[in-house]
Amino acid sequence: MKRITCVMLDMGGVLTQAQRPEKVDEMMRLLDLPRSRADFLRAYSAERNEYDRGVIDGGEYWSRVAASLGGSVPGGRLPGLVQADLESWFNMRPTMLDFLGGAKARVGRILLLSNIHFDGARFIREGPGSEWASRFDELVLSCEHRLLKPQREIYDLALDMAGAEASETLFVDDNEANVVGARAAGLSSFRFTDEEDFAAALARDYELRL
Repeated sequence: MKRITCVMLDMGGVLTQAQRPEKVDEMMRLLDLPRSRADFLRAYSAERNEYDRGVIDGGEYWSRVAASLGGSVPGGRLPGLVQADLESWFNMRPTMLDFLGGAKARVGRILLLSNIHFDGARFIREGPGSEWASRFDELVLSCEHRLLKPQREIYDLALDMAGAEASETLFVDDNEANVVGARAAGLSSFRFTDEEDFAAALARDYELRL
């Protein structure tokens, strides 16, 4: 078994469940542009990296989404779009929150390493997400460093913030590219599929140590 003194977790798809489809519908209604769901999701995804990197804010992001769909953000609807977007993702997995609750008694350091924009960062640091986020020793949020997984630099930064050795650090993400990036940086890593597989992999392959 691999000795692990630091655990790093992704948020979207690991701590949270799949994006809420009813909130996607709400965002489409707020934009009020006659396009298909597939068209909306393509536009929604196209500028996401720049939003998560912190290069553009929510206003610019939604303006770009609307423009790519042939329109603009209706007056006064930006706050609703930002809020619906947040609510679409912050659909927490109770079992993973339970893991966080007991993790500090099992492992030396635990970090959140997430690609997320400034609106999401405020939700985590100051808003409703702060209750569970406080269980982490450090929050490494892409927008605050202008870096994104799977860039090597963000894993190195997270290790520095944790004061941890790569050889004793485990990173868990639902995105295979981010898992590959972590391994290239010297971390142990596996892809999250569900809570049961997560618990089984920890018990089978890793020895968590304080």
